[in-house]
Amino acid sequence: MSQADRPLRAALVRRPTFPGLALGLLFWWQSLSPTLMPRTWVTQAAMSAICTAIGIAIGTLLGDVLKAVLRATHRPITPPVTRGAWRVIGPLGLAVVLLGAFLWPRWQTDQRRGVSLGALPAVQAIPMLVLTAVLLVVLVVIGRLVGRGVRRTYRALDARMPRLVATPLTVVLVLVLTVFVFRDVLAAKLTSAADATFSVVDTTTAEGTTRPTEPTSSGSPASLVDWDDLGYQGREFAAGATTEDELAAFHGSRDGLLRPIRAYVGLRSAGTPEARARLAVRELERTKAFDRKVLVVITVTGSGWVDPDAAVAIEQMYGGDTALVAQQYSYLPSWIAALMDPTASVEASSALFEAVHERWEQEPEATRPQLVVFGQSLGSYGAEAAFAGPDARASVANLVARTEGALFTGPTKDNLIWNQLVDAREPGSPVWLPVYDGGRHVRFANRDPEVPPLDPDWAEPRILYIQHPTDPVTFWNIPTLWRPPEWMDHPRGGGVPDRGRWFPVVTFTQGVFDLMAGFGAPPGYGHDYRLDFVAGWATVAPPPGWDASRTEALQDFLRGR
Repeated sequence: MSQADRPLRAALVRRPTFPGLALGLLFWWQSLSPTLMPRTWVTQAAMSAICTAIGIAIGTLLGDVLKAVLRATHRPITPPVTRGAWRVIGPLGLAVVLLGAFLWPRWQTDQRRGVSLGALPAVQAIPMLVLTAVLLVVLVVIGRLVGRGVRRTYRALDARMPRLVATPLTVVLVLVLTVFVFRDVLAAKLTSAADATFSVVDTTTAEGTTRPTEPTSSGSPASLVDWDDLGYQGREFAAGATTEDELAAFHGSRDGLLRPIRAYVGLRSAGTPEARARLAVRELERTKAFDRKVLVVITVTGSGWVDPDAAVAIEQMYGGDTALVAQQYSYLPSWIAALMDPTASVEASSALFEAVHERWEQEPEATRPQLVVFGQSLGSYGAEAAFAGPDARASVANLVARTEGALFTGPTKDNLIWNQLVDAREPGSPVWLPVYDGGRHVRFANRDPEVPPLDPDWAEPRILYIQHPTDPVTFWNIPTLWRPPEWMDHPRGGGVPDRGRWFPVVTFTQGVFDLMAGFGAPPGYGHDYRLDFVAGWATVAPPPGWDASRTEALQDFLRGR
């Protein structure tokens, strides 16, 4: 074997340490526990392999430290002790793996039934174990090769300078190299590839989407905004306005129905958020939006997307006597947009609301439309920005003073006002259903069947947050690395399994996979809010005479489309 092959051979055949194997086994077992979202066998295998590899790495490091301490104190571990430990770990490890393979499908089935999914076949535990083992081997080999490189670096430095200098210098070099690889190489290439890919996608149009002919939609021949400048999602939004036939199908006749107004300004329509906001106001003026009953200022998600179910719900509720306005600030998916430019949604949302609010105030108070703000996911993060104050009381006061209602669905963990409200919630109220200031203006809702519906008698304007207890976008956060998340406190929200237990590092890793599986459960769970909009709008901005029976009727109608 050549000299160059020896590092690879050492990485492949080196015997694992007892502490590494023991902690890896513990991490694997903990990775099987359910968290917020159900998992497929592939997802579970990938998650378990990563958790196990981390456990092996930590265990190996701790074992090396322990050995060094024992040697320094002249109390080394004797061979009989080592042999005895290995005799125990083998049968124990096999028993743990077999028990985990037996229990994992049962735990997943319990969780799946809690979110209205069918049982997970027990046989899927077999491919899960096989794939876990394969991925684990790959990760361990990579880790050992990296570790060998670190050791060689240390030895090279130690031979040329005092150990007190070589040790911290090695740590610094490793950290610098790690940051460089992940930020300047991997992240840069990902960013570049994403930008190139999604900028092209943004110039395309979804199959079946055609340019609107009605002057009430942006991109139409009468519009101030060119159809080609709307972007992929903007064209979908502008072309998707509820038709008179669709309105009549629910309302029973065409009497009093109007073609809904949808105003949208694309990223290419103007050079700055402020310029796009001014153009949006001109679109509203052109379409006579300030004569409608309700005007909704929408903050879009990263790609410019507006949930069509949210838009259709309020258009149907008002018989088309609505105006919806939004502007694009990115063409990237939300998670990439948030990483690349977290201020973009804030700047766009603030500019749009300020421009619309200034123009809205010029209308006679008795006849101007009800002004409502809406944001979903990253859109809710941006939508809050125009109203954020130093604390919850100030933020709520801004919302109450400057809007006539607000609906936020699927708020992110980074939402400033949401965090203020959660931190200031009344003692005893859970994080998934906080109570702030007795629910005077701000309330929270979800689809937990054990929670009674919102009391309709509460002060206007109403600010409503809809958040599913199982939504990782709302409840996953970095501190889960070292402390239990609040969503694990009892009582737990609907769909959150009682069996889930916190474990350092592992629960955090599980949360990352939960984020990627946000839509891995039926509507009403996770990050899918399509069933919540009718009730949300009926709570925040109901038309005159609207009641619970109409809400139920519209929900049934839209569900059957």
